[in-house]
Amino acid sequence: MTITISLITSEADFEEISPMVLDGWHSPYNPQLKHFRPVLPTRADAISYSSQRDVAKLREHDPKRFMLKAVDSATNAIIGFAQWYVNDKPDPYGERTVATWHPEGSDEREFAERFINGLWAFIGKRVTRPHMDLHSLVVHTGHRKRGVGRLLIRWGLDKADELGIETVISSLITAREAYERCGLGCIEMIPPDPGLNVPYPSEKWKELESDNLSGWLMWRPVGHDYVAGVDRAPWV
Repeated sequence: MTITISLITSEADFEEISPMVLDGWHSPYNPQLKHFRPVLPTRADAISYSSQRDVAKLREHDPKRFMLKAVDSATNAIIGFAQWYVNDKPDPYGERTVATWHPEGSDEREFAERFINGLWAFIGKRVTRPHMDLHSLVVHTGHRKRGVGRLLIRWGLDKADELGIETVISSLITAREAYERCGLGCIEMIPPDPGLNVPYPSEKWKELESDNLSGWLMWRPVGHDYVAGVDRAPWV
């Protein structure tokens, strides 16, 4: 199987990508997903929401955002998707998130905002220099362990080297080894924000809190893969 990686230029690609993304994020289960987007009643609704959001980003033509597809040249099917972003803001993680996708006043909204803003605050205290940031990475469930993810990650690392910036990834617990194999170092665990521990939590809050929301903060220096015991993240 020959895989080609290219920038997405056509909105029509999301007709294939959006269902793949939905399935990919649920296998294995992504415990953070429901905090970053609404929980919708049907599969069709979830696919439509994902497609509209990504198409809107494509239409922005932001030169700092790179939306990629991996294509199986034998079938011309899209089997992978990634979104890289050059984060060179003066305060990279300082903008507060308001979870408008959840009903105002709901436990889901309050929990999502505490979780997301706690996550950004943790990273923001450490990552202050321009860096390449991975916003999304999904491989088709039928094409995993074939190097698709590695190619999508390597594209971003090569672009970071070209731009002379580091790479920082907030990784799910389950993805750590995949990023390490691609040359990133696991610097430290990202714990759930202490603000999630509230007095007298509701049953819904307890349910939301029962997920393992920890993550790993991954880093790669400019120009070469991370070497344990040699390379040192700038905030360490």
